[in-house]
Amino acid sequence: MRLPDDWDDGGAHRASGRRFVRGLLVVVLAVMIGLVLLVHPLPEPPASPPPGDPVEPAGSDALEGGTAATAVASPTLAPTDTPLPTPEPTARPTTAPSPTPTVPPTELPPATPTATPEPAPSPTATRAPLAGRVEQGTYQSALTGRAERYRVYVPPGYDETDRRYPVLYLLHGWPYDESHWDHLGVDEAADAGMVNGTLSPFIIILPGADAGGLYVRTSGGPGSFEEQLVSELLPHVDATFRTLQTREARAIGGISRGGVWALEIAFTHPDAFGILGTHSPALAANQAPPAYDPFILLHEPGVESLRIYLSAGDQDWAREATQELHQALNERGIPSQLAVHPGAHADELWAAHVSEYLSFYAAGW
Repeated sequence: MRLPDDWDDGGAHRASGRRFVRGLLVVVLAVMIGLVLLVHPLPEPPASPPPGDPVEPAGSDALEGGTAATAVASPTLAPTDTPLPTPEPTARPTTAPSPTPTVPPTELPPATPTATPEPAPSPTATRAPLAGRVEQGTYQSALTGRAERYRVYVPPGYDETDRRYPVLYLLHGWPYDESHWDHLGVDEAADAGMVNGTLSPFIIILPGADAGGLYVRTSGGPGSFEEQLVSELLPHVDATFRTLQTREARAIGGISRGGVWALEIAFTHPDAFGILGTHSPALAANQAPPAYDPFILLHEPGVESLRIYLSAGDQDWAREATQELHQALNERGIPSQLAVHPGAHADELWAAHVSEYLSFYAAGW
């Protein structure tokens, strides 16, 4: 039996409506599931990065092409946290003490193993009172533009008479200052000799010098420590103290670096100094230009008129060059006295023979 046409059409419409509703529900459900997935993505097992690759910061989002949506700054290390290449040390002359004479001419091996000299003991605090006295003085140097220091020993009875006295200039070793010879006991030795009559009275001048200045940075000539002593200190001393101002009454001597200066100054100015002593002179380390080299200067006119004393220790690195200078003077026909004492290039050597040095300088005064 055939159904009516209008009934069939109604059922078809109802079936189509149900399919539409089911489809709509499916779409709505798919949309909801998609939204849930977008808001709460399913966790994925983290991938282990290859060794050596950087790990991405957690929580970074990605754009197309793999570019990070938000730039995450990498931690910046402080300059001290970043390892830098270690520079190779630059070879340069050292001012640290070294017993080996391998430094340039103006930076000589120090007199003792310590770079900083021991402070000189106060003569009045730790030693017997002097019959003479030690004073500290200064003079204005045009070469350095400042007041330069010196010590002076004046003999017993200096203030009681108008007598004029011979003068001995003693130059210190490096890196010492004007207290070096005082530390070695030169004032006590002079005082004892003058009191007991084995030494005639004389004045001792102990020049100071900046360890990094003219004393170690120059070798002679204009603008050097030579000019400072001869043109500035010497006139100041003669104007300040009652000195005999003749070459026969003026002596110069020195230790180590000061010994080289004493040679250079006396060989260059035999008209100003008639007596020369050098104790462990640092000739082995001296590389002065020929114009200021004592081995060259000994050929200058007037050197033969000097009375010369050379000394060193038998374990002294300065001994060999000192003996060579003695031989060079002999070959030139210039008399010189050489003394080699037991000891090394150190204060103990020089302190033990201070009285002997003074006896040489003052002979004939």
